[in-house]
Amino acid sequence: MKKIVEIALAGFVAAAALVLLAKVTGIINLPGSGASNATQFHNNGALELVCNLEVKRPTNGLSQPLEVSNMVMPAGIDFNEGTGWYTGEYAISTNRKGTLTIQGSVLEVSRPTMFSRYGMNIIGEHFTLNRANGEFRQWLDLKDSKKLELISGNCMRLEKKPF
Repeated sequence: MKKIVEIALAGFVAAAALVLLAKVTGIINLPGSGASNATQFHNNGALELVCNLEVKRPTNGLSQPLEVSNMVMPAGIDFNEGTGWYTGEYAISTNRKGTLTIQGSVLEVSRPTMFSRYGMNIIGEHFTLNRANGEFRQWLDLKDSKKLELISGNCMRLEKKPF
């Protein structure tokens, strides 16, 4: 009986050591281990992306059907500066970057604006990037607390490789 207990204890210790090794190397993430999604991501340096997006454009005002097209657009996040940008028709551009907010795996970039389009006053521009799944969403804040979602799709990290 003593031999069985020793073998079971040795097996338990070996299994615990394997689980600990897998946890430390990042192979597994145990639930309730105190690790959140935010700790899986780096929040420094720059993140350059290429995004495959569906763009919905109003044609003659907001009551008309939206014109839909697919586009590939670059985007970027600068964690050190606390800013972000993307190119496109309703862009938070590299010249007029937005302010970055980090909420776990979701990065939100926003910028206050004041211009008229589609017969509405536009008071803010926003986009989010979910680092967990690459989902990109862009919208405009309109007067009277209305929201106009225009762009959605997915982004992938752009790696600079030497030629």
